[in-house]
Amino acid sequence: MMKSLLKKSRDNLNKSKDSLNKSRDSLNRSREELNRSEDGGSVGSKGNDAVTTTLVDELEREKEEALKPLTSGVMDTGMDESGDFKRQVSPESLKDTKVQALSQQLKEWINDVLTDVHIVVKNLCEDLSDGQVLSSLIEQLAGAKIEHQEVAQSVASQKAKLSETLAQINYHLQIGEDGIKWNVDNIHNKYLVSVLHLLVALARHYGIPRRLPSHVDITIIQINKATQQTDQIIEHITGDEEREHYNFAARAQERDVFDTLFDSAPDKLNAVKGSLLAFANKQLQKIGRGCANMEEDFSDGVNLVIMMSLAENYYVPLYSFSMQPEAYDQKLHNVTLALNLLQEAGIPRPKCTAEGIVSKDLKSTLRVLYAIYSKYKHLAK
Repeated sequence: MMKSLLKKSRDNLNKSKDSLNKSRDSLNRSREELNRSEDGGSVGSKGNDAVTTTLVDELEREKEEALKPLTSGVMDTGMDESGDFKRQVSPESLKDTKVQALSQQLKEWINDVLTDVHIVVKNLCEDLSDGQVLSSLIEQLAGAKIEHQEVAQSVASQKAKLSETLAQINYHLQIGEDGIKWNVDNIHNKYLVSVLHLLVALARHYGIPRRLPSHVDITIIQINKATQQTDQIIEHITGDEEREHYNFAARAQERDVFDTLFDSAPDKLNAVKGSLLAFANKQLQKIGRGCANMEEDFSDGVNLVIMMSLAENYYVPLYSFSMQPEAYDQKLHNVTLALNLLQEAGIPRPKCTAEGIVSKDLKSTLRVLYAIYSKYKHLAK
């Protein structure tokens, strides 16, 4: 079987070479005819020139077709050229069914998210490289507003847009610098490994409604720029995605006391709101602040940050948050800071998102206030 395949490949290569040689011979004959016509005078020279130009063009196309079997099948997946090495994806990994399945699922997920804005992604590396699609994606997922020109033509403007978009994505993902496996240059250079790391992180954070393939690994060819020494390294893209998907689905479906309150005991809702507002006011009155509307008065995050600083008896520098936020991003920053302060104080993160609180979702606001109350209710006595 292998001998047959090798023989077939050699035959195809020989045919390609023969076709190329014939093309070259024809091209040389055309040039000789052109020279003879030029020696014979100017009569009909314009017609000969036109015919010869057409013939040369056809022969050039024939040459390109003859060379296709020698160059086809190579996919451009970009390159990471940062640091002392060049890195690119091995051809074997491009054919890996798990890598292909992961890429396809992520592409389908992005297209589902972007349906309302009529964006269709066909090639992950290509379509995400200028930041436009990523910008629309994070706007749809997180409600973020990114101000930028609609179309960035130059490389500099594309990288500027991409830089701003990735900064927003990193902010919403809340990943430490050591956990970020992508950057502006790699995404703009269409480096598959970085693109997949970024999309997997987004899918996990925002809950892709399908389980990604587990244990997807990519073999990377690494070339030392100084010595040209070549090594192969393995990059892990996904882990036990069945467990990841189960954990996210379980958290999303797990009911708490507020689900029960809204569904089964709406008559008690006002009593719970009153008790939590009374607790919040007792803390805020210490610095002359107060609250009356639960959804409105906590949506910008200011009162949440102040409550945590009072409860933990520390000062939050004014430069670290906005005391009079107006823009959505400022409010989101404040609420995210407040949720981080809860975690630093050892309070289990409530079943809510910063986006939900900024959007004045009552259930989300009740959950975060109840989490604070559960930890510091002794302060109300």
